[in-house]
Amino acid sequence: MEQKISFLLRFGMLGCFVGHGFWGIAQKTGWLKFFLLFGIPENIAWNLMPVVGIVDILMGIMIFLQPRAILIWWAAIWTIFTALLRPMAGMGMSEFFERAGNYGLPIAFLVMFCWPIRRDKAFHAIRTTPTIDPIQIILIEKILRYSLFLLLAGHAGLALFQEHPILHRHASFLGFENRNNALIYFGSFEMLLAFIVLFKGPQLGLMMFVFFFKLFTEILHPISGRFMDTFESIERMGDYIIPLTLTIIYAWQSHVKLATNDTGHAEL
Repeated sequence: MEQKISFLLRFGMLGCFVGHGFWGIAQKTGWLKFFLLFGIPENIAWNLMPVVGIVDILMGIMIFLQPRAILIWWAAIWTIFTALLRPMAGMGMSEFFERAGNYGLPIAFLVMFCWPIRRDKAFHAIRTTPTIDPIQIILIEKILRYSLFLLLAGHAGLALFQEHPILHRHASFLGFENRNNALIYFGSFEMLLAFIVLFKGPQLGLMMFVFFFKLFTEILHPISGRFMDTFESIERMGDYIIPLTLTIIYAWQSHVKLATNDTGHAEL
């Protein structure tokens, strides 16, 4: 199971960094406000964007192919930092919460494969072993479930509190004549779903539903917009990887519970 979790978390981080990096190379206009927060003038910001984008893509590839603790720490810090830039730039806290899929993955990976922290191992390649620590599994389940709650609630907040223009575009594409009402209904449903995820506990069926639900909502970026908006969907890879990883964890826990009932002790 550890190998599966490692692959999924690394694949999710690859998508996050490649998707984010593409927008740097493409010199996304929306990034200008982030550079201005630090007093970087516009002419320099345009030149820095591709540099940031290339570094992001290289980071994603290195994490996926041969993860090292120092890279995962950087991934956690960088994803939290870039998510915080949004409320700092006046875009609202929902933008920060909605990106919990980005920073939830490296945090879970750190707990699973890089704990306890050892400086002498920071630059060593991380290798998974067949040994499963139930305590670590409980911790990463909580991290991933709370991250899933935050990203669902954050996305709902974009609809309910900010009436995000991209969500208006999605509603128009789906044929809703009254887009404001559509966002209220959609946001309310997703907020309810977020709290169900938070309090319901291990539910395989629920995680599969969330996976397909998020896949549908995020694939609307390129379908309702431009082809290059595919990278918006790729950047949110964590939104799909988290429920898939939780499905694997819940299936393993169910297997262990059955084995315990049959033999009287847990077969790990």
